[in-house]
Amino acid sequence: MNEPQVEILMTTYNGELFLKEQFESILAQTYRNWHLTVSDDGSTDGTNAMIDAYERVYPDKIRRVRYPERFGSPKAHFLRLCRDCDAPLMAFCDQDDVWFPDKLEKMLTKALRFEQSIPLLVFTDQIPTDAALQPLGASAMKMAKQYTAHIEWQAVIFRNTVTGGACLFNRALTRLACRNEDTAGIIMHDWWLAAVAARFGNIIYIDAPTGFYRQHAQNYIGAKDVGKLSYIWSRLTDIADVKTSIILRKEQARQMSDAYAERLSVSDKAFLQSFAKTHSGALFYLKNLRYIHGFFRALSLIILG
Repeated sequence: MNEPQVEILMTTYNGELFLKEQFESILAQTYRNWHLTVSDDGSTDGTNAMIDAYERVYPDKIRRVRYPERFGSPKAHFLRLCRDCDAPLMAFCDQDDVWFPDKLEKMLTKALRFEQSIPLLVFTDQIPTDAALQPLGASAMKMAKQYTAHIEWQAVIFRNTVTGGACLFNRALTRLACRNEDTAGIIMHDWWLAAVAARFGNIIYIDAPTGFYRQHAQNYIGAKDVGKLSYIWSRLTDIADVKTSIILRKEQARQMSDAYAERLSVSDKAFLQSFAKTHSGALFYLKNLRYIHGFFRALSLIILG
């Protein structure tokens, strides 16, 4: 395990505009024991031709897989790749980002300090950019006001801290997180892995950017500047969207409670079941206020949740 293979899992969909830069940034990694698995979800642009071209040139490093079904979302697509992968370590890869050359090396150095039989997820910061890779800020984590000093699993249930394209995780985590094929209650693949790692293993943050996090019109979920007045106003005025977000969180908590009933303590189950209720009540949120980061998030949960 001194130099374990890292399987990079990439999903694509109409990514022709940015895919070449991402491929080249992976090929430039200082850590060399990596392999890239790419799966496309029905692209109609030049994405497929580009994947095939890179696979022909680098057959020992890049492999394309084809699934008969359409996934329709990064969540289902990435979780399927996780289930089908038996590498000791894996990393998610978005088609439109650009990795710094030492990204894998930096994350791997941290990951190998931990026992690999225990679920582990390591994640880093990123630099948010526009479509032309011009920085929008120095830190995606700070822009989103993420809190990483203490990553309690209950806090992860309330709010995702991890961006999929900035994480590395081990097989012990995917075996546990992906053991059930029912993913209906899962919001996003990175959020689910983060919650499982935080509760049943280790979740570690590296406070340094390891790549460019490109923002453009086709982002499925992008970086959010939660301090901007426009963002705050959108949350205050779109109550229906806030309610939907809370409902989805409740469904995910219910899925975790059901999926890991035999592993959860009595207090764990009580927390998840109380959160999963249609109306948890203000007292529940006030009791768990230390896990809810952000004034407006806490207020919306207390009033609407």
